[in-house]
Amino acid sequence: MKSDSTTVIKNMEFLVKELHKEWDRSGASKASVIISLEEVDGINDKLKEIIYQTQKSVDEDELTFKQSIAKSKECYVLLRVVRKIAKKKDKCEKQVIDNEFAIELDKDELKLFKGLFAEMFK
Repeated sequence: MKSDSTTVIKNMEFLVKELHKEWDRSGASKASVIISLEEVDGINDKLKEIIYQTQKSVDEDELTFKQSIAKSKECYVLLRVVRKIAKKKDKCEKQVIDNEFAIELDKDELKLFKGLFAEMFK
């Protein structure tokens, strides 16, 4: 009996690792968002705080497995957005041409970003 539960646990750990790999990849671009250099720090601060709070919730709250997986996915999607912003910001600052840049967002990234920064889409 013990080996069955050990096998199940190992299989679940493997599946979660595979999910993390999949969530780390961005999907097909659905929209572009233009961000000015002045907005970057505020956006990043808000995204980092949400990621921190979401991860804290996953670690501390009594969540169902389904809720835990959903929150983990949300963190990965937000981390992809943070990486995209950082990459474009660095490129923009090195070129010293523009004071704004565009990032491409997939369906999941766009949904979360719109929910957090609706004022940018008016």
